Amino acid sequence: MTESLEFKRVLHDLERRYLSPDAQAKIYRYLATEEVPLEVTERAILEAVALGRLKNAAADASLFDFLVDALLDDCSFEIPETASERLYPSSCTLC
Repeated sequence: MTESLEFKRVLHDLERRYLSPDAQAKIYRYLATEEVPLEVTERAILEAVALGRLKNAAADASLFDFLVDALLDDCSFEIPETASERLYPSSCTLC
């Protein structure tokens, strides 16, 4: 018998750009299995994408795991930046 996995969300283009394929696979696993609370997964996605944007490179699965662990330890954990830089899709314009 095969199990049917129901995805609760699909990663946005900007998220896919700044998350490596192994990080994306881990995110979809967490979303499907709920082994990590949804709020923690969502916050870790935000933080990983923010870091990826800062270094202009995709965040990998090990960085994503680090962020999940940090959020599970301390739910107030946050990488500092402005709120406008966190919008999806990125609608900010630089003047």
